[in-house]
Amino acid sequence: MTPLTTRHVHAPRLDSALDELLANARLAAVAGHAGEALAALHLLLQPQGAWRLPAHGALVTQVQRLLPLVALLAGQGCPAVGEQQAMDAAPLAEWAGEQAGQLLQSLALPGRLQLAPAGEGWSPGFLTTLVERQGASGDPRPHVAFGAFCMDAELVLKARIARQRGASQALGEEVPTADDLIALGLPEGEVAAMLAQLQSAGQIDVAPAAEATDTLAIARAVAAYLQATGFAGGYLVHSIWQAAWLLLAHEGRDGDATEVAAAWLAHDAPAAASGLLDLAVVPAATRLLRAGRLAQAVGVDEMAAAGWLAALGTRSVPGPAEPPLPAEVAGTPTESREAWLARLQGTPLAGLDWLALPVPGHAGMDSGEIAWAAQVPVPERQALWQAARALVAQGSGRWPVVTTLWTGSAEAPDAEALAEDLFMRFPYEQGAARDDVSPRSFVSTARALDPEDLLAELVEGAYPLDEEDQLDAWRSELEAAGISADDAGFDAAWAECAGDRLRFERWLAALEASRGASDPERGRQERFDPDNAWLVLLPTPHSEEALAYLHWYGMERGPADGFIALLRRWREQHGAELWAHYGTMLEFAVRQPPADFDTALVLAREQDLAAPCTLSLPGIALRHHALGLVGHGTWFLHERP
Repeated sequence: MTPLTTRHVHAPRLDSALDELLANARLAAVAGHAGEALAALHLLLQPQGAWRLPAHGALVTQVQRLLPLVALLAGQGCPAVGEQQAMDAAPLAEWAGEQAGQLLQSLALPGRLQLAPAGEGWSPGFLTTLVERQGASGDPRPHVAFGAFCMDAELVLKARIARQRGASQALGEEVPTADDLIALGLPEGEVAAMLAQLQSAGQIDVAPAAEATDTLAIARAVAAYLQATGFAGGYLVHSIWQAAWLLLAHEGRDGDATEVAAAWLAHDAPAAASGLLDLAVVPAATRLLRAGRLAQAVGVDEMAAAGWLAALGTRSVPGPAEPPLPAEVAGTPTESREAWLARLQGTPLAGLDWLALPVPGHAGMDSGEIAWAAQVPVPERQALWQAARALVAQGSGRWPVVTTLWTGSAEAPDAEALAEDLFMRFPYEQGAARDDVSPRSFVSTARALDPEDLLAELVEGAYPLDEEDQLDAWRSELEAAGISADDAGFDAAWAECAGDRLRFERWLAALEASRGASDPERGRQERFDPDNAWLVLLPTPHSEEALAYLHWYGMERGPADGFIALLRRWREQHGAELWAHYGTMLEFAVRQPPADFDTALVLAREQDLAAPCTLSLPGIALRHHALGLVGHGTWFLHERP
């Protein structure tokens, strides 16, 4: 079965189809079919085609990175895409040379200080018995010994890359002279010691036994450990495989290099394909990839590549991705200052210093919309928000939201600077693929979306605990509540739930309730108190549409208009109105909170998918979060890097 999947070729959402296409293009190129991969990428550049790449989105950045590498392997010029300029053969070769130099330099430089020579204590027996040093069952850190080995192995291979390319690991010409250090104010008595430190910076000390260990033996030891333990590894594993493959390719050991690449691809094909393609700018890697030496390891032959390319041609041109905006969507986006101040008379808002903020339109153009903003005392922020909320019912057409500035500056910004800070479009440009990233565009597309589509995407991209770890976590939670899991029939209940975690959370909640261990406060969090507060009145009457204007970090994990649609459902079902937006944190005033636990548990699951940090950072169980939602008039969501 070919790894070139076509499950999303006809997906209505272009991001899903493009993501699959790019993953397949990497695999095809690594397998020696760069021509077919390049032809697939060319589909993205057709102005009226079914695969047309929009102007913005994280996938645009991926294409900019991938296209010149595939073109290089295909021996063709690279067309322009995004900020990437077109390059014919000569400029592309020059670009590859520059990229190769930078890449090899980064691969050769150590990223940490050494406390002992790398590979001290290694021996052939040490490498073949790595698995025996895995921690015992139940050990919270079972792979510590393997991690220490990987840290040494990375340094050993970095030293070899540095020698292989004839580059000094030291800072060389960048090291300052004694006169430079004295001019910087360093006491003369400390200059010699500082110079010695600087001159040795970047040097890798490798133990003799590690120096004598073959590169292939190191890669095989990693592969054997991962295969035996099922451990996912991490960035160090990928760094070791990448370095080992490059070293072996440079030495002309094509068979050994192929073995390493095959092990890497078998462990994590998407990461391996990306890592191997990154090396395509290095001549030794270019030679191996062009020769198709990895076709069998990837599992892609000429017939599979041709079939995939033909399948891409069956995608139909979709209708307009962004339907025209309805005529009536905002209150009075162009009202004068006089009209605005007149509306505020007789309210606590009248005495505030209001700034008119221009709202960006498509491609940075003026949208004609404005928002009104005023700095408010932090303790009074919610009361003032409530006053502004009352104006919406009176026809202001402006939803109020409290936010904060993270600049650290004590000076209040002017209107233009504040608008650039609050309505920054860059985060939206890095999200889902689309041409228009103006607030009005997101408002328009969100109104046609079903939030279930977003939830399905978030489920697909989630990384829940594996079953064993999750069961251990549940047992620990019961133990903390003074309940014996074994006495309560824990294992039998889990078997009856047949892997349905939400159903088991219901069982756990019922068990805790029967033992008097239910506490709604355990699932509730205190609100965030910023050090400065701004009340912003946006040109929309709907609270969820604030996410079209002010970016929330949680939207890094899915399309912004999908999150707006989800908040719309929460408003319609529970009267949940967004009142505070602090970049990573959202706070809601809720008029109709869930009245029963089952309804709250479904909602808690949605909130956990939308913002996993809400529960994971404070260590709140899903059922406890749900119990805290029952009858409670405030919600708090948190998602951060």
